[in-house]
Amino acid sequence: MAHINDYKLEDLSQKELKIVLKWRNADHIRPFMTNDDIIQLEDHYRWFESVEKDPSKLVKLCFYQEKPIGLVNFSQIDSKNKTCEWGFYIGDKSSPIGSGKIMGILALDFLFKERQMRKLCAQILDFNSKSLSYHKKLGFTEEGRLVKQVLKNKQYVDVVLMGLFKEQWEQQSEFLKEEV
Repeated sequence: MAHINDYKLEDLSQKELKIVLKWRNADHIRPFMTNDDIIQLEDHYRWFESVEKDPSKLVKLCFYQEKPIGLVNFSQIDSKNKTCEWGFYIGDKSSPIGSGKIMGILALDFLFKERQMRKLCAQILDFNSKSLSYHKKLGFTEEGRLVKQVLKNKQYVDVVLMGLFKEQWEQQSEFLKEEV
């Protein structure tokens, strides 16, 4: 069983870009992304350059015992309103059970404690029941739905809008940390 002290989040650097691209294009990740196209290396490098220049974006890599296993992407960071959105995935399928939960705990602690955000938003494709359940366990609540918003497998699917406030996280985090 993995222990939270075996994990850490660090800023994404250029040396990990190829492994992140491999994850992003993997069959266990790509179908759950809004854009499920295969990403080309040149486009991936351009994306990373744009992230480095844009203060409204931040990408963290999750490491388990110094090995990269997943990614957390914060976007639309709004310093005035103290809000942002996130996306994430465990790319390394050999990661210990519970790695996703620990990565989420670390990311939310970082966001609410270090970055002093007051609210985090998520957009989840409605057929992604695993992600919807995950968000609820972290304390997120459904705030709305974009009906028939994204084309997937030749049909339009809903996007579920969820949110988590700092106060909710502070209540939920202690309970979750006791479980890991």
